[in-house]
Amino acid sequence: MLTARQLKIIKLIMNNPGIHGKEISENLNVSTRTIRNEITFMNDVTNCILIRSSTKQGYMINDEHLDIIHNIVNQDNENMDLAVYRIYKIIGKILFFEDCSIYDLSELLGLSDSVIRKEINKVIQFLLKNYNVELFKLKKDECVILLEESDIRELLFKIVKDMALENPDALMDILYMLLSDSWVMKYYKSTEEDIIKIMNGEQVYLSETDLSIFTACILICRVRNLNGYNLEGYQISSPDDLSTRVITKLSMQSPYLEQADIPILYNLLHTFKIKSTDEVPEITDFTVLVYDEFCNEVFDKYSINLKESEALSSKMLLHIEFMNRRVIGGYELKNPIVDDVKTKFPFAFEISMMIVPILFKYKRVYVTEDEISYLTVYVAQFLENENVKLKTIVVTSQRHSVKQLLTQWLEMYFKNQIEIVNIINKEALKRMDLTSIDLVITLDSFLILKGVEVFSMDKLPEIKDIERLNSMIHMIRMNKRVSKILDCYIQKEHVKVYPDTKELPELLLEMSKKLHESGFISDTKGFYEDVLLREKNYPTNLGSQMMVPHALFTFADKTGIEVALLKKTFEHHGNQVQLVFLLALEKKRNDEMNLLFQFFNQIVSHKKYMHQLLQSEDSDAFIKNLYSFKLLE
Repeated sequence: MLTARQLKIIKLIMNNPGIHGKEISENLNVSTRTIRNEITFMNDVTNCILIRSSTKQGYMINDEHLDIIHNIVNQDNENMDLAVYRIYKIIGKILFFEDCSIYDLSELLGLSDSVIRKEINKVIQFLLKNYNVELFKLKKDECVILLEESDIRELLFKIVKDMALENPDALMDILYMLLSDSWVMKYYKSTEEDIIKIMNGEQVYLSETDLSIFTACILICRVRNLNGYNLEGYQISSPDDLSTRVITKLSMQSPYLEQADIPILYNLLHTFKIKSTDEVPEITDFTVLVYDEFCNEVFDKYSINLKESEALSSKMLLHIEFMNRRVIGGYELKNPIVDDVKTKFPFAFEISMMIVPILFKYKRVYVTEDEISYLTVYVAQFLENENVKLKTIVVTSQRHSVKQLLTQWLEMYFKNQIEIVNIINKEALKRMDLTSIDLVITLDSFLILKGVEVFSMDKLPEIKDIERLNSMIHMIRMNKRVSKILDCYIQKEHVKVYPDTKELPELLLEMSKKLHESGFISDTKGFYEDVLLREKNYPTNLGSQMMVPHALFTFADKTGIEVALLKKTFEHHGNQVQLVFLLALEKKRNDEMNLLFQFFNQIVSHKKYMHQLLQSEDSDAFIKNLYSFKLLE
């Protein structure tokens, strides 16, 4: 934690007991006053007399603290910078000594007025750069505080959090600097024990780092309150949840915590992953909304479906939940290797940045690059291990150099979307089994294949071909998503073909009973009546032959679909209906249902396909015909 000069001073004194300030100053080419100030600061910052001084005997190491001296000397030089400690110490002095002047700081820190002025400028720049905040300003040599008490505490919380994540061993020293008082350190351990006890009572726990941060911030509140800096009028309410219960119990046990401390401590604790052995942290509807929009925009732009891996998708969703809490609460994480992440995973970082405008749209806050870099790791992991690329064959009879140029072009623009499994000519293609192939790219004459999409180019690719191929890849992936949704929600056993006439109320009641029997809904009568009410006021006809009824207010235990195909039509709001998809929907956002509605809308707009679907003789034929339809771009 020492600067290079301070480390040299200690080593000189260790090697030359009784050395005088003049000798040290000559050796280091600085003034004797600088040597005195450095030694005073080192003694002050460590809260003990490391170096003793005597007019006759000179400077000597205090044998009582040899262990501290050896620990300091043995530390790596890159971690030994007390300049930042001085910043924290000045912050602490300004915050705990009202109307603190330059001359007061000069006396308190043992530095000249000119040095103090320079140090104050360093503090101002440090806070602006790292926290975008102006804590105080100089007015006639006096440090005038500009922030409200709530903002001061949040600033102190952020400093403590950053230090605990960057250098946990230095946390206690920093806390001592910021609080400008040593007595509080006696209560650190007991406060930590109180938190653990309360957490154990709730059968949850914090990580070691988060526990140390929370303990330090509790102490900040205690010391600020004890010194008369109270949160008067800070009445923002906190939800009645686990975090609030923990803080309320702490405030009841501590004589120096107030009710007004609960909301501000809640905002911090809410950003931590409070862990349990048998519970997954709650994912809010807002996070699901942000995540769905993020995934949809990534898919629309890059044809990459981040939800292909359920396990990784769950981890990413949980990460975004706490990222949202941190960003909205102002407790963003710092990442010392953010530049390395951007350099190593540029495409994953580019994708991750797409979440920035989404969060800004809803909460008017910006996600920092540090936070984005953590999300980038998840995206990079997906691209590396989970992203299912389209199996692609390149068909061309051109010479080797042309094949090489084409593959380089595909690698440059589509490496995260397609996987080239073979490069062959047209004759070899005729002999291949294309069952597992998603896409064929050809430079040869016009080629048509059954069951496989073909992308044709007359010559080497141009700029316009990037957009064309992207569009085809997007269509293929979209249809793959639709197929998965159909597999999930529309099974043969939930499709019934009716040869005779059915009136809508009778039909809906029968279909509602089937949904109940399959466990999708728990209240058949309530669901059925709700669906009828919707059809009376807001009919769900799509086109003239199909309708997609669903309830207004009654939600399902799990999402399910019943399908009715009628050989004889019934009249509904002026339409002759033959096909009914009855939906039971859960009370949650479901982007799969949005895509399914897009699929339904394209069905009814395609007369030939709609006719084919309505002519299905049984449920097997219906499922086969349903799957044969492809979404159009």
